[in-house]
Amino acid sequence: MQDERPFALFQGRVISRRQLWRDVSALAERLPAKTHALNLCQNRYLFCVCLLAAASRGQICLLPSSAHQRVLYDILKDYPDAYLVGEQMPEMAGVCRFEVGRPAAGGGGNIHAAEIDWARAGVVAFTSGSTGKPKPCPHSLLSLLTSARMALAALGLAASRRVMISTTPPQHMYGLETSVFWPLSSDLLLYDGRPFYPGDVQAALAAAPWPALLLTTPAHLRSLSKTRQAWTNLAGVLSATDTLPHALAAAAKAALGLEVWEIYGSTETLSFACRQALSARAWRLYPGCRLYRERNRGPVWLEARHLPEAAVLSDRLRLLDGERFAALGRDVDMVKVAGKRASLSDLNRILCEIAGVDDGVFYSVDDGSTEPRLAAFVVSSLSAAELRSALRARIDDVFLPRKIQRVATIPRSATGKFTRQALEQLLQNW
Repeated sequence: MQDERPFALFQGRVISRRQLWRDVSALAERLPAKTHALNLCQNRYLFCVCLLAAASRGQICLLPSSAHQRVLYDILKDYPDAYLVGEQMPEMAGVCRFEVGRPAAGGGGNIHAAEIDWARAGVVAFTSGSTGKPKPCPHSLLSLLTSARMALAALGLAASRRVMISTTPPQHMYGLETSVFWPLSSDLLLYDGRPFYPGDVQAALAAAPWPALLLTTPAHLRSLSKTRQAWTNLAGVLSATDTLPHALAAAAKAALGLEVWEIYGSTETLSFACRQALSARAWRLYPGCRLYRERNRGPVWLEARHLPEAAVLSDRLRLLDGERFAALGRDVDMVKVAGKRASLSDLNRILCEIAGVDDGVFYSVDDGSTEPRLAAFVVSSLSAAELRSALRARIDDVFLPRKIQRVATIPRSATGKFTRQALEQLLQNW
């Protein structure tokens, strides 16, 4: 039986699930005979078609954290039999490129979902590089489908028909999970664009033929919350990539009219917990997930239905009971000053919650002394003295930044991450 249920909005028209697989079939016949496809598609529907077409050919999709040529060349060193696939790609010497465009009218071929080996086919996503070189994280498509079903059940979305409008690229694990695999696993609809400015986001929501869910990040919510125009056709808001500060969650609810939901996870583990940002401080695990410590000590491990084996977490968590936990920051961003420890992520959230601060980041300076020195870049009209005074009321004096540099903007990735490369860029201009 042909599946005529709507699957996606592509260039303003509704694409059925039957047409999705016809487009996948047509593209699969034309792909290069390689082992890996470096998927650079910016249009989310074309990204999905390329992902599934590559899977039908037994190819693994590589999902770079950035489309900068330096990042792509670094990946290609480790995957020499890969080709680039996308709408518009950089000219790169000695690299095979395959350009995709609008699928042919009517499509062709007859590949079906059942013909893909979901357990064997997969993706390799890469961490953001916020703490160094991006790390490859392989996942099977079956893991992504299983995780999607767990998330949809936990959030009560399994039977919903909503348009998933995302401000996050599909190459990022959060974007991949929510805007591609959630629609593949339910009646939710994939939206092919990625609106950036608040007006563009509002226009995309208003034009959607069904109520829409906005999938975004704390960095994006900060700008969306300043919009004074009414938000229409908005059925829900989801945030990830960083914990949402309480003040920003309240501002977002006041501006958008809905409480924000958050999901928790990582590129290595996929998402595994959720919460309502204002109503609950603790995170609740998806059904089918379990956190534990070996012999009740050491790091926290995640055992989950979607993972082939238990994974150790880099996050510091406090386990509250069998279903809930509190997040305490990541081990990789911990700093120790005068015998006291703090998370740079927590310090960043405290800084950004100060009235009059539009954005800001702490960073650690290694000047050869026995302990790191903290400094900060801030987007604000407040003076350095005013910023230190506001911080002093919120953090221990040992973590006050020795230097505060006001800047016009904080360079962030498409998911709102502040990477080491961005830090080096700011330091060079200081």
